[in-house]
Amino acid sequence: MVDLPEGDLPDGSLRQKKKADKKRRIEAAARELFATKGFDHVTTSELAAKAEVGVGTLFRYAGSKAELLVTLMNESLNQGTEQALKMADRDTDPTEAIMALLSPLADECLAHYDNVMAYQREVLYGTGEKRDETIGRITGLETVIVEILRRTLNVSPQDLPAEGDLGPAETQPKPATETDDKLQLLAHAIAATVHLDIVRAGLGSNEVADLPQTIRKNLRFLLSNWQVSAGK
Repeated sequence: MVDLPEGDLPDGSLRQKKKADKKRRIEAAARELFATKGFDHVTTSELAAKAEVGVGTLFRYAGSKAELLVTLMNESLNQGTEQALKMADRDTDPTEAIMALLSPLADECLAHYDNVMAYQREVLYGTGEKRDETIGRITGLETVIVEILRRTLNVSPQDLPAEGDLGPAETQPKPATETDDKLQLLAHAIAATVHLDIVRAGLGSNEVADLPQTIRKNLRFLLSNWQVSAGK
């Protein structure tokens, strides 16, 4: 495929289509290479060759290899959020709804653990323009977990304080109740436990292949203890 300079294209609509096609090819190439080889073993030259663009074009559209990974992971987390909230609205077991929310991270751990580690490095130390979005997405997981718990456990008729986009079902927040506060503590415990499970798997303390089962077991433990303490 010949990559014409964008300034040489005849009209604006064709230029936009050309840009969209390049972006699609770059992201598709990155998704395939990161999935098959892992972030640490993919070079920018390989990404450019797979997408059939020049290295300069790759940097112009993706910023860097790390920012490209961040973009793809954020998209996956968005999809996980949408799926989890839909499940919560269908009276799904809260454990399974939260597993759907966390599945993008768990799936990446199973495929290539270094992808998740690279993503976390960008959250902690990155300087790219997508870092703020990524931090919001990660910290917002707790808010989504709270919303899943509220919908599936039917513990409070009030909406929780907004802290990021919860999807189509988000409404204007009302003052939090004591139960809401407890749900937020539970969500924090869940998020912290999952993060530790991921770290332990990366350090070799636990098997990466056992990660989904470990997360599910810990979720059931935390939820069952909360329900006992709440008299559910």
